[in-house]
Amino acid sequence: MNLFMQFKPLLKRKRALPLLAISGLLLLILMVKLQPSLQHDKSKKRVVAVSYISLQKQQIKPEITGFGIIEADKKLQAKAEVSGRIIYINPKLKKGEILAKDTLLLKIDDKDYLLQLKQAEADLLANKAQYTEMELNIENNELELKLALEKLTVRQTEYNRLAKLRKTGVVSKSNLNSEKQNLLRQQQEVLQLQNKKTTLPSNLAIVNAQLAIAQAKLAKSQRDLARTIIKMPFNGRISKVYTELDQYVSAGGLASAGQLFDVFSLNKVIINAQYPIDQFSLFAKNFNPKIFKNTEQNSMPSMSSVLSSLNLSATIDDPSKRFSPWQAKVERFSDNLDAKSRTVGVIVSVSNSYKQIKPGEKPPLLAGMYMQVNLLGRPLKVIAIPRFALHGQQVYLVDKNNQLKRVTLTNIQYNGELALIKDGLKSGDKLITSDVFPAIKGMLVTPIMDENVSKQMRLWLGKKGVVEKELGENQ
Repeated sequence: MNLFMQFKPLLKRKRALPLLAISGLLLLILMVKLQPSLQHDKSKKRVVAVSYISLQKQQIKPEITGFGIIEADKKLQAKAEVSGRIIYINPKLKKGEILAKDTLLLKIDDKDYLLQLKQAEADLLANKAQYTEMELNIENNELELKLALEKLTVRQTEYNRLAKLRKTGVVSKSNLNSEKQNLLRQQQEVLQLQNKKTTLPSNLAIVNAQLAIAQAKLAKSQRDLARTIIKMPFNGRISKVYTELDQYVSAGGLASAGQLFDVFSLNKVIINAQYPIDQFSLFAKNFNPKIFKNTEQNSMPSMSSVLSSLNLSATIDDPSKRFSPWQAKVERFSDNLDAKSRTVGVIVSVSNSYKQIKPGEKPPLLAGMYMQVNLLGRPLKVIAIPRFALHGQQVYLVDKNNQLKRVTLTNIQYNGELALIKDGLKSGDKLITSDVFPAIKGMLVTPIMDENVSKQMRLWLGKKGVVEKELGENQ
């Protein structure tokens, strides 16, 4: 306080302020220069404890997950093929009913069609009789022509004999003229029979055509009569009924005319599952390109042969995992790319899901159900790692010097909780599974085997049906 009072008159002077500032700066520089330098002990680096799992190459089926809605493989909108009044309806013809193939469902009044059938049968009989008669006419014409030619020969011989006698005066001119008239009449008869022989085949052809028309009318009448009885076309389930008893239905006309009922089959259902294009592209890289090349000139491999060669399989799951999965068959690939969702469609099917029913565990697959479809490819030799061990496109490893190593991966294929790696990792690598922050390349670590993650990996791989066999690096 006394020191401050001594300098107070000095501080009041404006010329003293620059002197004080310079003095303070010199004092600060002196303190920095006189401070001892810090010594870094290189032997005392920070060591971080990390959890790890040991990696091994295994055979794993790559898998991608898509979603789709179940549809019936076979759907039919039944329509009346003949017009008439409904005179019978099966009491079980109702929405939701399951009916067997050939079950009688509806009857249309058949009185008019029975009359048409009788008329067609009568017309056919008449045409058959006419055809038979025409065949007899042809046979008779042949015989008559043969006989007429013989008579003509006789007449010609007799005329020649009388002509010679006339020259000697034994036969009168009137007798010769009379015989000549007989000869001319016989020649005319032969000519008529020959003309008839020419025209009879044409007449037979006309009668034959009429017979064919009569047969066609009879067949149509029989079909129309059969169409008055409507049966279940296949084992299926009724989804909608349009008609009622005593209702008049019309065949043909508008699209809605003559609608009777809608039914779908139970034997097989299909799902057009959609997969993101980026995932499917990685999945498709495992395909053998030779399969899609022509085996012969101007020929393309069939879809069935392609799918068989690709060795694809599929399972269907309820997205909420409430039920057991269904085994599915890969039928074909969709013909286009969904421009809005940028997804690729794969059509899979399940046969006889009704025969696989387990109450509370596995219900039947019904049209309209939203399902998850897991598409699996042929087994690949890869290394599987847990997805949570990925840091973007990188993983952290423990090298032989117990130092952290960062590895960048490419072509990562995701498979549920796993990521499948073909290149960049090898059997025996130690993958860090715990969080490390900051993860500095070359930092010292203390590796500790992560038993929990190892157990979880075995569980995940077991669900994938992995061959429990380590593969050498040369494979």
